[in-house]
Amino acid sequence: MLAKTFAGIVLGLPLSLAVISLAIWIWPGSSEAVVIPFYMAFFPLWVAVMAATYLFRSGVRAWAWLAAANVGAFAALFAAKQMLPGL
Repeated sequence: MLAKTFAGIVLGLPLSLAVISLAIWIWPGSSEAVVIPFYMAFFPLWVAVMAATYLFRSGVRAWAWLAAANVGAFAALFAAKQMLPGL
């Protein structure tokens, strides 16, 4: 239980930030208009990720899946920054 909690806290934070940053980056138009609303959605997303960690069977699975999700989210963010122009 403790391993799942720490997985949600430690790996849920960068995952939530990467997902929100990716949404801001690919949002059409000016990003200044959507930064505040998207970052207000960050905290509920982080709480949802932390709550979802308790659905895993073990702490090791939670750490592994969240680590893989972090790698995927940051890879998608990197790809979006390389392929899409900064507006």
